[in-house]
Amino acid sequence: MCDTFVALPGATRSNSMLFAKSADCEVNEANAVVRIPRQKHVKGEALRVSHLVIPQAEETYEILLTKAFWTYGCEIGVNEFGLSMGEEAVFTTEMEEERDGIIGPDLMRIGLERARNCREAIQIMTGLLEQYGQGGSAELKGNSHFDSSYIMADPDEAYVLETAGRRWAVKKVETIASISNMLGIGADWDSYSGAQSAPETDWARQYALPEVPPTLGSPVRQAITFNSLQACLGDISVKKIFEIMRHHGDGYHPARAEAHRNICVHAGPQENRWWQADGVMVTDVGSHGVMAWVTATSGTCVSIFKPVFLGMELPDLGPTPRETFDPRSLWWKHELLHRRAMADFDNLVPEIRQDFDPLEEEFLSQAETVKKGTPGEKAEFVEYCFRQSLEATERWIACLQRQPDLNFSDPAYRAMWARLNAEAGLTGMPA
Repeated sequence: MCDTFVALPGATRSNSMLFAKSADCEVNEANAVVRIPRQKHVKGEALRVSHLVIPQAEETYEILLTKAFWTYGCEIGVNEFGLSMGEEAVFTTEMEEERDGIIGPDLMRIGLERARNCREAIQIMTGLLEQYGQGGSAELKGNSHFDSSYIMADPDEAYVLETAGRRWAVKKVETIASISNMLGIGADWDSYSGAQSAPETDWARQYALPEVPPTLGSPVRQAITFNSLQACLGDISVKKIFEIMRHHGDGYHPARAEAHRNICVHAGPQENRWWQADGVMVTDVGSHGVMAWVTATSGTCVSIFKPVFLGMELPDLGPTPRETFDPRSLWWKHELLHRRAMADFDNLVPEIRQDFDPLEEEFLSQAETVKKGTPGEKAEFVEYCFRQSLEATERWIACLQRQPDLNFSDPAYRAMWARLNAEAGLTGMPA
């Protein structure tokens, strides 16, 4: 499950376009942060996406993505023009496509690769949607399909795009918007694929499956993100977005929650709780250019946001993480902290944050100057932030490895983690 939101320049402290998404995926569905430079392609070249082969564009733009390792597409991304986008699963009456199509994450990456702004992206993505549909498995395990919704933002505008099979609706964002795994556009759409034949259609009422969102905590999560932004309208900052992404709620514990009603999503033993926050990206687009903040790790509450910039290489994050443990990968190394922290959630998460918050504050403060600096200054800053974050993480890993009594007190929660750790080949964890 996922949460995505945007605040337009008039709503933010810095007068920048601020966008954010948490990629909530299966526990061992490692997410990689990937940069792909602008590329020229041979006319007539083919592109293999997750389930299809389609024509490639003659040129694709530079993109920065957070993506599951197994898809062509991405959960979150931004391109060189400052077009940011996040994709989410939605469950509709039109999900019975009989043949494979372009799944939501693939469609979003194509939009980021080929469009310079929201309007171009909408035209490209809806055209491909109508041509190919969106059938085929969209999850790592099993054969599960869902339709998709998106928030997209360029330096000047933002839109919500929702889909149901080959149908779609678009609504322009005026100030702030958030989505959380449910259709939300009503009869107030700005454009709709069936507008000529049914101009009075209430989009969500026509195509949503209303029984599904409550089981996923979607209405509660969407209200949390929207109301949190509304409460600081005109003063929304990157730091505030980090805080929203770490929302748990009073009395929350991942072993006991009945549904995903918090923004910092953690897996649990209950039904419909097999997802976790596998990675978060926050984009900041304004007069200074384009920058992003990424966790590049799971468990937002025990992660540190690090800066990255378009136009330069990423720091060394190790091998692309897959579904099995590899300590050379930043994402998997951090799991040695994250999964131990889940064993003593009430005590360890606050202690870890006391250590990590000052470091993150330092990064945010320095970024205000660096994001207006030279490419060399930006590259040096990125390397510094990732190095400091890794050192802080490794200190906590070493500290927790020395605690032999660390264990999961809830039997069902313990059994869940024992199974998931075994599937990943992650040995030596508390049980």
